[in-house]
Amino acid sequence: MFNVLRKDLAEFMVKRVFTVIVSMLMLLSVLFFALSCSSKTEENTTKATTNETTENETTTKQGETKTDTTTADITETTNKETESVTSNDPNGHEKLEGFEDVDFGGKVFLINATATDIFKPWRDDYTIWVETVTGNAVDDAVYERNAVMGKLYNCEIQVDASGGSAYSASIASGDQRYIGSTFAAWSILSVASDKYYNVLKFDIDYSQPWWDQNFFNDLSCDGKLFALCGAFTLVPKKAVWITYYNKDVYESKFSGIDIYQMVRDYEWTFDTMISFIEQIKYDANGDSEYTFTDGSDADILGYMSTAHNPRYLYYAGGHQYAGKNEYTYDGHFVTTLNDPKGLDTLQAAVRLVKTEGYLQEGYTNCDKAIQNGTTLFVSNVIGQLETYDHAENLRIGILPMPMVTANQHAYYHLPDNHSTFLSIPVAYENMEVIAQFLTLFAYHSYKIVYPAFINTYKYTYASDEESGEMVDIITNSVRYDPGYLGGMATQFDGYVATMVMENKVNNFTSAAVKFTKTVDAEIEKYREKISKIDDNY
Repeated sequence: MFNVLRKDLAEFMVKRVFTVIVSMLMLLSVLFFALSCSSKTEENTTKATTNETTENETTTKQGETKTDTTTADITETTNKETESVTSNDPNGHEKLEGFEDVDFGGKVFLINATATDIFKPWRDDYTIWVETVTGNAVDDAVYERNAVMGKLYNCEIQVDASGGSAYSASIASGDQRYIGSTFAAWSILSVASDKYYNVLKFDIDYSQPWWDQNFFNDLSCDGKLFALCGAFTLVPKKAVWITYYNKDVYESKFSGIDIYQMVRDYEWTFDTMISFIEQIKYDANGDSEYTFTDGSDADILGYMSTAHNPRYLYYAGGHQYAGKNEYTYDGHFVTTLNDPKGLDTLQAAVRLVKTEGYLQEGYTNCDKAIQNGTTLFVSNVIGQLETYDHAENLRIGILPMPMVTANQHAYYHLPDNHSTFLSIPVAYENMEVIAQFLTLFAYHSYKIVYPAFINTYKYTYASDEESGEMVDIITNSVRYDPGYLGGMATQFDGYVATMVMENKVNNFTSAAVKFTKTVDAEIEKYREKISKIDDNY
């Protein structure tokens, strides 16, 4: 029987203690920040009014009304907190250079958001507004960002996560109550309409690091794009499909191999993963099969994932279902299914999934296996790691999806279609204010919220500093495929798993020709649709 070696947990416990100390210090810092804000007198508190909000009422998170204390009441920071930071040391608590004169006059920026109690990583309302500090690093950073922006620019940020009916009514009436709304990725193309701004028309420099340049380049078409993705958009980052590993299982066999350095040196490939699988697998009952069980005599597997994994193995080769004829905002979508290298990638994927020790299972069993130490690798979305926080003594490391070959010299990742983005309704007419707010919202998120997001994977969801570095590598190598996110290549997407799992890759060329016609038709339909949208605002 194979017993997975457990290393001395002293180092792990030290890290956990350090994590608790860091969290407590952050909590105390933000509490002090909030308390200093609350000292503001009622006479100096500015409250914006809208058609549905009176001087003594503001919209709350659930779209209800509330008297007395509001978000505006907690946006005042001490002068020392803000003014001690100079432009030579930007940390998000100072005004962005070039925006020193911006004062929104107490304006409320209300955003309609997606909320569900099923899976918190898909909830984007938390990335816009939280009620109070909780000790959760990301939530507290969102709270801090809103308070800082409130102080610096005299505004409030609020969210309506009540279901969207009020938002729809507002858009229909044109009352300008909402500045924006989030929506799921599968609506990325259908949201293109005369109800939403072509965001490329805004006076915004999207080349700045607080914007996701790949998003704008991948999804713009004929100079038009009807959504945004920036540092305030965390769900697409949580929805990226990655690999992670059980560190105790890894160290039982490969303690002398620095897998993170392999990633840095571009040695993390399909063949490397196969080598790890073959060395770690263990047939506990000697039946020459590798299966998942939740018992003490369980086989040790090398790699477990779900039926969705073949799609992400294909994308790991740098392929997309649809791309651009030129990588500029004015470029247009083209079908890329007939990429001849796609066949090489699928053949490599077959070799990987047919390796003894690879097993396709449901999400629940994959989660159990990585937590119980009965598999080395699992692939899933980044956000799934949030659900492991309760697991005792679990040491997780984070890795990109492997490259097909070392010659690729780049990692590629695809976000799941649960990603959400931000659209701006034309009912909100002041384009100058929109551009200023979005730029500042992205900048302060980049300085305050995104670092907290990365740190949670260093100290909370994973077990080492390097995992934060890996998450940064991953989130900066994401590509956005209109063929997948826009549903243009749904049939081909379903066939990828069949080709890989049933070893039918010889059908790739004929399938690419067949489905190219369908995708071409969808692209032409979209281009015709947006050509009729007048964006001369």
